[in-house]
Amino acid sequence: MAEQHAPASNYGMSYIFGKTFVHDLDAMAKFYEEVLGVVPNNRHQDEMLGRKIDEITYRPAYPGGPSLTLIKYLDSTGPATGESVQGFMSQDLEATVERALAAGGSVAEPIREMPEFGIRVAFILDPEGHVNEVIQMLS
Repeated sequence: MAEQHAPASNYGMSYIFGKTFVHDLDAMAKFYEEVLGVVPNNRHQDEMLGRKIDEITYRPAYPGGPSLTLIKYLDSTGPATGESVQGFMSQDLEATVERALAAGGSVAEPIREMPEFGIRVAFILDPEGHVNEVIQMLS
């Protein structure tokens, strides 16, 4: 992370969003909003791949940035956890870890420094076990 690269894309493509499947959409929305500070943009019910869904999309953290969506298939409890990793940047990693623990999450890997990337990192699990990699810049 310490080395900066110019934005790049082949074929004019841009990564604009990621979706994490959850079991309890309302509980997970509360966790992500309280712990990681994401701001809801909209809630949408529809069909995807022939299955009914309910999803909450969050606003990007900066103009043009990617957005997070929490999504639930209404006809099942959802896929196994660990199917994705969402990345967040924090200004205060200890405070983020404390909020996660207070909100029913857990810490899969405690805070450690990675000077070769210029970051500190922790892996936080939401109450359903979804992986969130949270970094803080060293400088």
